[in-house]
Amino acid sequence: MISVKKALSIIEKVKYSVGTEYIASNKALGRIVSENVLSKTDNPPFNMSAMDGYAVCNKPHNKVYKVVGEIFAGHSMSKKKILKNEAVRVYTGSKLPQGTTTVIIQEKTKVLDNNFILHTNNSLKIGEYVRKKGLDFKKNKTIIKSGKILNARDIALLISANCKNIKVFKKPKVSILSTGDELIFSEKIKKDSNIFASSLYMLEALIHLSFSECIHKTIVKDNKNKIKKALREAIKSDIIITTGGVSVGKKDLIRSSLIELGFEEKFWKITMRPGKPLLFGILKSKPVFSLPGNPVSTYVCFLIFIFPFLIKILNLKNNYYKKIAKLANNTKLASKRESYLRGFFYKQNNENFVKCLSNQDSSLLNMLATSNCLIKIPSNKKYSKNMFVEIILFPPLF
Repeated sequence: MISVKKALSIIEKVKYSVGTEYIASNKALGRIVSENVLSKTDNPPFNMSAMDGYAVCNKPHNKVYKVVGEIFAGHSMSKKKILKNEAVRVYTGSKLPQGTTTVIIQEKTKVLDNNFILHTNNSLKIGEYVRKKGLDFKKNKTIIKSGKILNARDIALLISANCKNIKVFKKPKVSILSTGDELIFSEKIKKDSNIFASSLYMLEALIHLSFSECIHKTIVKDNKNKIKKALREAIKSDIIITTGGVSVGKKDLIRSSLIELGFEEKFWKITMRPGKPLLFGILKSKPVFSLPGNPVSTYVCFLIFIFPFLIKILNLKNNYYKKIAKLANNTKLASKRESYLRGFFYKQNNENFVKCLSNQDSSLLNMLATSNCLIKIPSNKKYSKNMFVEIILFPPLF
């Protein structure tokens, strides 16, 4: 067996690239930009009125102006140039006509007869109530940097910048195999000896939350030929994840099946709990993570080992959060293995606290769903109430 630290080091050294692709900006939510994005236009693309009012020329010192036209947003004016004693009725978003640089807001005007207006305020600064061309950003300016995870605000920025397509990292394609004669899909009718394959669906969700794509998920019976067939089919993906069948029982057939297919084993078994039987290696150039079957073990192994690997190949920084918190209660007896206990993190009087949940059995999904972090307990250590521990907060929606 090897330590968690050593296992992470081995995984870190595995080089894998998923490549890049161009996609439509309006479909890019949640995608990761692979190169700096430059704007293709100024924004605003022209001098624009910021208010409803009257556009006047460069030296707006007159008290009375003749209104020679009207421009709504999305329209332009045929008159080529506005004279110093003339004004054009404009509205928020209107393109200013040539020769005008200032907007007198309608609240500071009085409409006279024969299309004339009176400016009722003595002060007027050149450029007032005008959004100048390029005020937001200029053409060819970097508006989004490589490595950014695109949010809804970024989509608006890209569309405004006339960036119709952008270059992003491809989503890693993942296949999941859950092994066990007892497992069934959620839509099946459960019999007395059956168990719903909850880990399979949890992994599918975790993969989606890790900026990746589950292209195939299946349940495989405890039969070596069927397992090997499923593994061969999974090679079409970038990464293979299996659950169950990875320990030393009579029906634990994953490791031997992989080896018979030419698997290059990097490590098997880790001095941690839960998750001791974790197996990692390469099959036909594809990384394979074989996880224990219990849901909690599956979750912990994904968070500690697979999530950082997916983040790395997408050129992102590790996105789960480590904190120091004070224990609100005593932990279990010390273990010879590094332990990751389910806990509940909270703040009280601006101080970090974490409560260790009572039952740490690796099959209990209710305890996992109740928790919001893992408490890291080094081997042969026992932590008591009010001692400080390292915790790993679950990423959003994990």
